[in-house]
Amino acid sequence: MSNLKEKIVHEVKKTFLVTTYFAIGLNLLVILAVLISDKIDFKWGYIGAATFSAALTGKVVVILESVGIDLKLNRTKLLNIVWLKSLLYTAVIFITILIEDIIKGMVSDDLTFSEVIKHIIHSFESDFFLGRAIYMIVLFGLYHFIFEVDKFLGATDLFDMVFSRFYHPKQKEFVVMHIRWDYSLDNEVDQLKKVQELSYKINQELFKHKGNVDKYELNGMYCVWENTKTEKFETKAEQFFKSLEKLDGKDSIVNIRGAITTGTIDLAEVGGFLKKEILRVGDAFHKVAIASEKTAGVPLRKV
Repeated sequence: MSNLKEKIVHEVKKTFLVTTYFAIGLNLLVILAVLISDKIDFKWGYIGAATFSAALTGKVVVILESVGIDLKLNRTKLLNIVWLKSLLYTAVIFITILIEDIIKGMVSDDLTFSEVIKHIIHSFESDFFLGRAIYMIVLFGLYHFIFEVDKFLGATDLFDMVFSRFYHPKQKEFVVMHIRWDYSLDNEVDQLKKVQELSYKINQELFKHKGNVDKYELNGMYCVWENTKTEKFETKAEQFFKSLEKLDGKDSIVNIRGAITTGTIDLAEVGGFLKKEILRVGDAFHKVAIASEKTAGVPLRKV
């Protein structure tokens, strides 16, 4: 579930980033056209149309990249990759816009198919169409150059240098629990399969008790609850552990035990612009890890 959430967040951020880039570029074209030509008057509708085109372009770009349409170009020079992908993406975008115009003309404007096609062909003959095509190729060229250089440097490194910042750690009070278990299996591959099944069940119970997973291990995991001024979660954590005790002895998992404490934890965001994670550091993690050893003698030990 957490991997799906991270993927969704990553895709949303990437779509927003790409859409923002094309929104700035296309709106800049509108502003330049108004400033240069005396025949064009500024209208807010132009900004709306450019922003809508940017949203459409951003979504198409993310889809094209997700299906790996450029895999065959990876062995050639950077310059070839940039201009080939720019031409390819521009062609796909104009085909998408063409389909959109046909549907819009037939549905919204109540035109026949032949009338829509004649209108589109007439627009192809205008200088505006040629200028827009050249401008889109330039926009895509800059876009692909940035992303190919970023890919060469390392995932999102270029964007991290521009957009990311250093985060000062924050201190918050957490309930920290470390859970351990043993296996009736000796093979590590079989143990890994069992922990995958167990982690799914634990995540379901943890969600019901308003907790989060901090870190997984082969034979254990750290769970955390963030206390607030109005709500404390130690009771919820204890109830969560009681629900886990019912799993003891099932699916080759035995001797479920744990340790719990409440303490101050340092938090910081780590990672890059497109993907960030929360890093939690504190003595509480070390305390519960030691207290959850077999020598603790009780299923759940309070530290």
